Amino acid sequence: MTIGLDPIGLAAIGGTAGAAPPAPPVDEFVSTAWPVTVEPAPIVVTSWPVIVQAAPVERVSTPWPVAVGAPAALGVPWPVRVLSAGAVGGLDGVGAWAAAPSGRWSAVVSVGGVDVSARLLGQVQVTAAADAARVAEFSWLPAAPLAPLALIGQRVSIAFAEQGGSVQLLFTGVVDVPSVDLDTGAIRCTCTDQAQEIWSACARDTIDTLVGGRWHVALGEPDDNYDYMQARLESVGASWALDVRQRPRVLPWRSPARTLTVRTADVIDGSVSVDLPSRDQLRTRIICRLQYRYPLLRYRGVRAQYRQPLAFFLPWYSQLTGAELQGSRLWLTVPMVEGAAGSLPGFELSRLDIEHPEVGTYITRRPSWGVLPRYGDGGALTASYSILPTVAPTLALGFSARYTARWQQSLTHDYTVTVVWPELESQLGNPVEEEIGATLDAEFDQPDWGSDPSVGPHIPGAIGVGDAVLAWQPDGATVADRDELLRALLDRAWVRLWSASRSGRVHFSLPCRPDLWLDTAIQLETLRVRAHGQIVEITHTLDPSAGSAVSDITLAVGMPGNAPADHPVWSLPAAPEDDYQPPLSAWSCRVGTYVGGSASALPFDEATMIGFSTNDEGSIPGVEYYPHQLRIQAPDLAAEDRDPRELTATAEFAVAVPTDLLEILS
Repeated sequence: MTIGLDPIGLAAIGGTAGAAPPAPPVDEFVSTAWPVTVEPAPIVVTSWPVIVQAAPVERVSTPWPVAVGAPAALGVPWPVRVLSAGAVGGLDGVGAWAAAPSGRWSAVVSVGGVDVSARLLGQVQVTAAADAARVAEFSWLPAAPLAPLALIGQRVSIAFAEQGGSVQLLFTGVVDVPSVDLDTGAIRCTCTDQAQEIWSACARDTIDTLVGGRWHVALGEPDDNYDYMQARLESVGASWALDVRQRPRVLPWRSPARTLTVRTADVIDGSVSVDLPSRDQLRTRIICRLQYRYPLLRYRGVRAQYRQPLAFFLPWYSQLTGAELQGSRLWLTVPMVEGAAGSLPGFELSRLDIEHPEVGTYITRRPSWGVLPRYGDGGALTASYSILPTVAPTLALGFSARYTARWQQSLTHDYTVTVVWPELESQLGNPVEEEIGATLDAEFDQPDWGSDPSVGPHIPGAIGVGDAVLAWQPDGATVADRDELLRALLDRAWVRLWSASRSGRVHFSLPCRPDLWLDTAIQLETLRVRAHGQIVEITHTLDPSAGSAVSDITLAVGMPGNAPADHPVWSLPAAPEDDYQPPLSAWSCRVGTYVGGSASALPFDEATMIGFSTNDEGSIPGVEYYPHQLRIQAPDLAAEDRDPRELTATAEFAVAVPTDLLEILS
């Protein structure tokens, strides 16, 4: 009886009897068979459903086209063997990949589209690891001399074929480093799946969809999209890899695509080992530091006021004796006011009002009833002081000046938020901490703003005497951005605690399981160890000359407990408040009055006598005379108004972290 195969598969094989045709097409998982001659036997076991009917004609029903003809011997690439029901069960029960400890394996390797399987030397090895590129290594002897440099970048595919069973594609990529054995001419190829290049070529929108999580430019601007992917992944409990077709994949730590059970009978003797998490790797708390810095655009309006009554400048006499009580004083003049008011340091004059004396004649001495004029008075009973129309506009009784100032003040919200895993901290006995942080700056790049009133932005309410403030928080540095950045830091903190907790490793080896990958979690049940964890590294090694293959597997495990924990929902601490209020003196100028030219005049002090200084007219020897001047002292800007300020906020979050099953049995 002759059993035929799908014509497409047969055409792909080609060849004639006795010849070794090329390898069949390779896919991730392809079940194959080729035309074979089956000797008469009471029972025929095949890998597909078979219906046998009684004579006179033996009929076989299959899912594929069947050709029945005269018996003939056909050559096939691999020998056919019939698997027992026990072997078909394999790992994790019936229906899984057929692990065949006594079977034989072969490698199907192509370089630059050329099948080099028949010329392989030594082992073929493929390693896939979480957060790393898939790599492969093999050696082969070219059929003809070639330039090794021409191999760099050539496409490579590697599959493992169970002889008489299934074919599993394990690697696609390019030759990264070729090396030559000068004695034998053999070429060893180290290959990569181009993970960094492929991730770098992904659009950021695609990465956002694949990875999720939180990220902010204040965490550091990545050089390319590969770095961007890694930065975003820091806030997600997951790893990255490329699948065997070089497609980007994100692999969640707690939601594997499948879970298998491995028992004592499945593992290779003596291959199980455990690396517990070390104290250097474990963390019980992560301190998140966030500095949110932005400028306050400040306005302050102040007023300088000064006034004296007319009597301050006029001479006065006793009504009884006629003696001079006060001599006339040097006037405050308009040029003095304009000179002093127009040069107030740190402030810009916005309005100046000067009060002038009225034109006229003023009586400075009146006659008193019952007082006779003295001899020599010429009968003058009164004295007067005249201010002419041409003089009055040059004199000042007082003035009112309004000033404004605009400046920038840096304000920083300094957050210290600690994420604590109390359960682990209690087990270790003391905290083991790490600090992460970021700074978000709202930059204000208009240098002429403080000196040119026409340059915006304009501060609401910036008019008159008092203060007005505008917090400069542009797009990308708003309060919402600050909160999102803080959440990103908190997410990173929680993921770091989780990552540290699963830093233990369980290693073991199996007869080749080429179908296993990083998307699989394994429940390991042996006499000495019970563990559950996701595969973080798997190396498939095949020796074509011996037909043997082994899969070395590493699981990520950690703190015992096997308890799930949800990603925290963060309730952010309240923003720090600024309770500083400037004193009333912050909005008024200093302008005093100091009179010299009299016996009671104190020595003049330039540092303290700020304001209008004048003298009684005349010249009396030995009397202190002051400089005739006007000085205005602007209010100082307090350090709280001027210097960079930091407002602090602190908080602490106690969290739960997922734990793994890890038991070492005695």
